[in-house]
Amino acid sequence: MLQKTIITALCFFFVLTAGQILASQANDTLVVVSPWKAKGLDPTISGYIFTRMGCVETLTTSDGKGGIEPKLATSWSVSPEKTTWTFVLRDKVLFHDGTPLTGEAVANALNKVLIKKKLFKGTPVKSITSTGRQVIITTSSPFAALPAYLSHYSTGIVAPASYGKDGNVNEIIGTGFYRLVSTNGKSVFDFEAFDNYWGEKATISKSRYLAISNGETRALMAESGEADISLTLSATAAEHLNNVTGVSVISTPIPRVRLLILNANLDFFNTIEERLALSFAIDRKGIANAILKNPETAAIQLMPTVSLWHNADLSPLAYNPEKAMHLLEKAGWKKNADGIYTKDGKLFAFELITYSSRPMLPVVAEALQSQFAAVGIRMKITVGKSSQIPMRHKDGTMETALVGRNFGLVPDSIGTINADFGPVASRGSWGALGWESSKLNTLIDDYLNTFDENKASQLRNDITAILQQELPVIPVSWYDHHVAVSKDITGVTLDAFELRPYPEGVRWAK
Repeated sequence: MLQKTIITALCFFFVLTAGQILASQANDTLVVVSPWKAKGLDPTISGYIFTRMGCVETLTTSDGKGGIEPKLATSWSVSPEKTTWTFVLRDKVLFHDGTPLTGEAVANALNKVLIKKKLFKGTPVKSITSTGRQVIITTSSPFAALPAYLSHYSTGIVAPASYGKDGNVNEIIGTGFYRLVSTNGKSVFDFEAFDNYWGEKATISKSRYLAISNGETRALMAESGEADISLTLSATAAEHLNNVTGVSVISTPIPRVRLLILNANLDFFNTIEERLALSFAIDRKGIANAILKNPETAAIQLMPTVSLWHNADLSPLAYNPEKAMHLLEKAGWKKNADGIYTKDGKLFAFELITYSSRPMLPVVAEALQSQFAAVGIRMKITVGKSSQIPMRHKDGTMETALVGRNFGLVPDSIGTINADFGPVASRGSWGALGWESSKLNTLIDDYLNTFDENKASQLRNDITAILQQELPVIPVSWYDHHVAVSKDITGVTLDAFELRPYPEGVRWAK
């Protein structure tokens, strides 16, 4: 049955890309398959493709342990008043068009990020300039997390020639070990090794990135040998592929969380009692065991154990349906004749939206639907594209959403925490909705300003304690990243923070 479902899902895809895939095999091309299409060439919106394929590089990068290490910058320092940063650039780095990496080029690229107010929104970054081979970043107040922010894909450095007269990116000209040679603009990107790369050169001469949204299709491509690296697989697919000759599966915990975003403007979720009741109704261990195949993924708090932000002092989120019903009754809800909670003539019934490009989200949603029904809560599931989340978050029509939220967008999770739970004016569209805490805002501001690790550690605990108590979002499960790897290649390593290139260090096994 699984094979039949997978083959059906593949039919339309192969009509479009079979010729491309077969051609890539004939040319000894490393094929990487991922769920995510590009939204354009600009690194600020699609840089995750170019950085993770080793085409575009950032000033800093992940060290794989939650910290950072140098990339295009070899070192950095901050002034005594903690508001002026100096980043020293690596020598003898060339862009793919042969022009040298300069401080001016880096400042130009980073100023594009600053102007667009995305990554740096809500931060004190004020100006970015250059002098010789140094980049100078000034902030209006101390900002200890700045080097971590500069590992984010949106800060990828492209050459001045990448920009058109209107300032938009027309061409990707990076500094990485692969250079972009062709693309259809959204789902197929072809790369070739860059002979003048400053570091360890690619040993595989060509690579291809394919965006395939269907997880079953990605799994079958791994099984059939059409893909060398298949990313973001479901636990079920990983379990199956572990028994397939010619394929190995690498699984690693990552700082990503399946969580419920609640619209706290609604009567269902505007009290702590109601949000806590929903949390008590969730059998996280049951979901982790039966669906995710790993009991360690049950989210007993927001931040996974792989994260520096995991707070061992917190009382774990628990499953207690009786307590869930008691809290709902305390909040004024009473069961009707059908066993559904009502208040003021209104049913406790809401819509949950989710998407399938993250495997298992719809399946977990069905489990939640059943568990909520068991305590008297009715939930309707709508599965669509991930883009519906920020759209409906922004216009306020979202009631709840089940999402896979990445708390490793920068190695220090403060980047995501500030964007999701900080001051409303500086938030993005994937975090808390209709909820704000002035106390939390103060703690976040203190954290961004401190360079003392002992103080920072205490602040992390204080911040996560508020999120555990208030539950503006409800954690369901932590993530394992399942990646299928062809036994034709070797050297594949996974960065838990999903910042380092997938093809880094990869070579043919024969």
